[in-house]
Amino acid sequence: MKYSGYAIASLVLLLGIAGAVSAQNGRDFNDPSGQYKVTLLGEWRAVSYSDAFGRPKTEFVNRDRSDGLLKISRETLGASLAAAVRQEEENLKIYRAGFEGSSTESFGGGALGGMRLSFFSTEGNRKIANTHYYLQDKNAVWVLRFTGKRGELDTGRNVTDQIARSFKSL
Repeated sequence: MKYSGYAIASLVLLLGIAGAVSAQNGRDFNDPSGQYKVTLLGEWRAVSYSDAFGRPKTEFVNRDRSDGLLKISRETLGASLAAAVRQEEENLKIYRAGFEGSSTESFGGGALGGMRLSFFSTEGNRKIANTHYYLQDKNAVWVLRFTGKRGELDTGRNVTDQIARSFKSL
């Protein structure tokens, strides 16, 4: 059976669209301690373990830890959210090796609004992209810290934004 170039191109395009749609279908993750819910997209998956003190922890990995890692924490908000993010950025400039290219912007569209901070850093010889989402929940802030390979995590902004928008405090 012979296929025309148009038929093959159409099939490739259709398969590409189907793959993109399936990557956008998320899987909900409910925190075992009942504090939050988040929808994982693409190849992001939850990895649960116990820390050195026996406390349960969950991190989220995209394919491999070096490709993408997400850690979620809840912190008390002492001042305004903008002041807290500004202070965090100043601390990162001092303590994060190779800190460069930071940008801060408002972030919203999900259950919680807040701010998004992105920057580059280094770990040993590896160049790292970092994106932190600060989502205000009354007098607390949920911090979603994404790290990954430079050129991978920073180009997948739409996915990290969608994951952050799906975050819900329970």
